[in-house]
Amino acid sequence: MRAILITGPPGAGKSEVAASLLDRFGETSVDSAVVECDDVERSHPPLGRSRSVEHLRLLAGSYGEFGYSTLVVTATILDEDHLRTVLAATGAEVTFVVALEADPQTLRDRILAREPEGWQGLPELLNASRRLAESTKSLPGVDLVLSTEGERPAAVAARIEEEFSRAG
Repeated sequence: MRAILITGPPGAGKSEVAASLLDRFGETSVDSAVVECDDVERSHPPLGRSRSVEHLRLLAGSYGEFGYSTLVVTATILDEDHLRTVLAATGAEVTFVVALEADPQTLRDRILAREPEGWQGLPELLNASRRLAESTKSLPGVDLVLSTEGERPAAVAARIEEEFSRAG
């Protein structure tokens, strides 16, 4: 199996780009699936990093058993150790890491547009987005950094597919 990990701060467009990438793979009959780690982690009380990574490992293994050749994973990666752990959980022989970025104000605007008004976690999410906007793109092991600023998700997905194919 091959895995493309799409990371970036909250608001960077990971989910939309992953959906567009899955559409592109479907058009060319590539058996592929998306696992959004932020959705896997969404629970109360929170699962914690090790448990959510175990869920990713189970999902990736299941897709592999059913013959899926490409796994697209979205995750808000916090640090180098988290990156290594998530990549290992995919079980993929080939991995490709994409960091998405956008202007901090754009990230903020996107988050405010999608999150419910009055949500208690909003200030923490906005702070995390601002903090991760700089650190994500400089993580060791990132193969491609792409801006989503003013770009349609389909165009970003096309660039990822092109670079992923080129990388082998």
